[in-house]
Amino acid sequence: LAYEREPCEFKTVTLESRLKTQFMFHNMLTVVPHSLTKISFASALPAIRSHHNHKYSNSGSLKAMATAGAACGICIGIVLLLLLVILLPLSFSYIDYYEYGLRQRKSTGKVSTRRVYTPGRYFNGPDMKFLKYQADAHLVHLDDVAVFSDGGANNVGLSFQIDVDFTYKLKQDEIGLLHRDLAKTYENVILSRTNDAIKNSATSVLFDDYFKNRKAVEQQFREAVQIRWDAEPSMHATLGQFHLGRIKIPETVAEKQLTAKIQVEKNKEEEFLQSARLERETTAVEVNTINLERQKILRSAQAEANLIVSKALSEADRIRNEAIINGTATLLEKVGIDTEEHKTAFTYIRTLQNRENLGLSISYLSDENIVKTTAQ
Repeated sequence: LAYEREPCEFKTVTLESRLKTQFMFHNMLTVVPHSLTKISFASALPAIRSHHNHKYSNSGSLKAMATAGAACGICIGIVLLLLLVILLPLSFSYIDYYEYGLRQRKSTGKVSTRRVYTPGRYFNGPDMKFLKYQADAHLVHLDDVAVFSDGGANNVGLSFQIDVDFTYKLKQDEIGLLHRDLAKTYENVILSRTNDAIKNSATSVLFDDYFKNRKAVEQQFREAVQIRWDAEPSMHATLGQFHLGRIKIPETVAEKQLTAKIQVEKNKEEEFLQSARLERETTAVEVNTINLERQKILRSAQAEANLIVSKALSEADRIRNEAIINGTATLLEKVGIDTEEHKTAFTYIRTLQNRENLGLSISYLSDENIVKTTAQ
């Protein structure tokens, strides 16, 4: 029995009325034999009841199947979630700031050279990765590179060793070409070509130029290396800094060079001593000449000074004598001495008075100091 709720009471609904309602809305041809083309509700009722009873008898098995299906769906969802958690991180690929990248398939190892990837994070899928190349400068140090120098017109070339340091960078736009031409062997090829370029260029450099014109030799080697790199097939790299390092010569050559340098220094020392001796003699002559000139100038100046003093003294005497004469004449005129005898006597007394080695005193006569005599 089924119950339908009404506002004030419960009404009992029989199974037959409910089946009748379902019969009105559903086609029952699927539950009755196909030979029945026209059925009434009364004739179909037994079949409907049989179908309804069978349906409710299998409800337990359907619930079990539904539970099993739900569990299976949950398992599938968990598996998919795990796959997502595992595969999603594997689908991202990273390139650091000092690298370039080319896409490479993990399963086949095939590399795509169409695009060069710069630093960043990329979603490539779980089967893709990056084949990486160094983007920043490569630092290379070559030890003991054997070279042979140019002997020049009169000498034979020498064999010795040099050290070289240089840097280079790969060309970003040509990374794909670099991979197709050389792949990961480009470093060995670059080293090989660098050695060849230096050795070939060294044959045109004199041994002394390594010490006297080091900058020029370094520039010559740099240009030779870059030209060798650009030759086909190109290295797809640009040469950065280039420095010529230590020069290692054989001991015998070093001893000969040292002996020659010592002899050169001794020759220079002797030249310097001779030059110093000559310079001292020249200096002595110049000093003597200067002293003679000084004495000449001093004597000439002394003579001129004496002459000037003599002239000045003579002129002073002349002026003084003229002043004395004029003064004496004026004095005599003022005191009334006009006779030549008196003038001569005054002049004589004046001359005696002016002499330094002569003492002169004047006394006056009076009645007391005169001896008077009387005539007999």
